[in-house]
Amino acid sequence: MDTLCADIGNFSVLTAVVGNKPASINKMRSLIVDVTHKGDVRDGLTADDSPLVEVKGKFFKLGRQAGRQPNCLSAAEAGKNQAEIFLPMLLANTPDGFEGSVSMLVPAFSKSAETWIRTAVLGTHEYSVNKAERIASFTDIEFHRESDTALHYAYIRGIVPPHEGTLLIDIGGGTVNAVIATFEDGELDILWRDSFDNRGGIALAKGILDTDYVKAQKTMKTADIMDAIANGKRYIGNRPDRSFEPVFDDCVKAWFKAIRVTVMSAADAYLDDVNNIVWMGGSVELLRPQLEGKDGQLVFPSPQEANINALIHFCGGDVEVVAA
Repeated sequence: MDTLCADIGNFSVLTAVVGNKPASINKMRSLIVDVTHKGDVRDGLTADDSPLVEVKGKFFKLGRQAGRQPNCLSAAEAGKNQAEIFLPMLLANTPDGFEGSVSMLVPAFSKSAETWIRTAVLGTHEYSVNKAERIASFTDIEFHRESDTALHYAYIRGIVPPHEGTLLIDIGGGTVNAVIATFEDGELDILWRDSFDNRGGIALAKGILDTDYVKAQKTMKTADIMDAIANGKRYIGNRPDRSFEPVFDDCVKAWFKAIRVTVMSAADAYLDDVNNIVWMGGSVELLRPQLEGKDGQLVFPSPQEANINALIHFCGGDVEVVAA
């Protein structure tokens, strides 16, 4: 029986089906907007990374193109535990005819949230993606704690040395997670953990927005800046005249310093147990030049996919293609 692995993050949705074939990772921007009463959007063109999903009589536009619509929300803003947010994102990335279980990454274990999600997900769902009818049956759901899963994977794959204490810093689109652990006899021993909201990529985008240079231009949105950075651009959309490049490097340095100070201060009592610092999360690519080659500083291979790759491994799968 197949397993659908899902990482619904604040910036992107990553999914993969583990079964008889090597798993390939699907990516989609975690943006959503209800377009039930917007016929022009429902009838418009769709892209593979921006599907139109109909669930229980409601229509939702997802992904990159959703960001162009008024009232669009990110998964973080809307609340990832809401059925009208979580379910369309999950179903949009589920193959037609899927029957199997779901393995989902969560920031923390919560019995009430897990019970609620289990109720919303389990069972058979009839829905459509880009007006093509689909059906999927979810027989079970398991929850795995993000960051812990990636660090466990890093130890068993030799990404970090065994028998040494490690501080893992996971910089996501919204949240920064930090974990200190050791690894002995195949078991991960968590010594300390903490989570810092609104310190991830969104903090960098807001820092850029708050500069005098950007304030002097036409209004930019946080999501627009995050999308531009993710696409390797330093300007909005296809408008080089709407640039934030002159302030970008200084903002990245200030953002990185703030993350280090926040994490190190919170973890101070446990730093004597740390031999290595491992960095992961999609936002880490911006920091790679400052981290690589420094003693005790490691960047997780394919840092944005670190959590989903680990989940695929623990679900018995192998990754076929991992985006750089």
